[in-house]
Amino acid sequence: MEVRMHVICQDADTERESLLQWLCLEDELRGRVTVEQPEPVPGQMGGWSDVLVAALGGGGAVAVLAGAISTWLAHRRPDVEIEVTGPDGRSVRLSVNDARHTDAADAVRRALDTVGPGRALDEGQAG
Repeated sequence: MEVRMHVICQDADTERESLLQWLCLEDELRGRVTVEQPEPVPGQMGGWSDVLVAALGGGGAVAVLAGAISTWLAHRRPDVEIEVTGPDGRSVRLSVNDARHTDAADAVRRALDTVGPGRALDEGQAG
């Protein structure tokens, strides 16, 4: 399962690098999270991506990823948001306040739940 994570804030490069380092501290995620390499555009030099990609196996790795994202986000500045997109295109966008006042890890797990068609996030939580 491929999961895409897009950090949204004024200093996205620094925060994306922070998230990458944070995720790589988890044994289950080490070596599975990379910076997305965008397709080269003819006539241009290579681009830089602001998206992290995690290649996950089973449900245990999803739970670890969800918990790590929630904890990382709770310790960020107020302007930091993260959009997490699962393999079927469903996504959730979370802010620091979401991580501090709701179960952000659960919202991420639900966005990545790929069990059967028609399983959608609660209205208002889909990105």
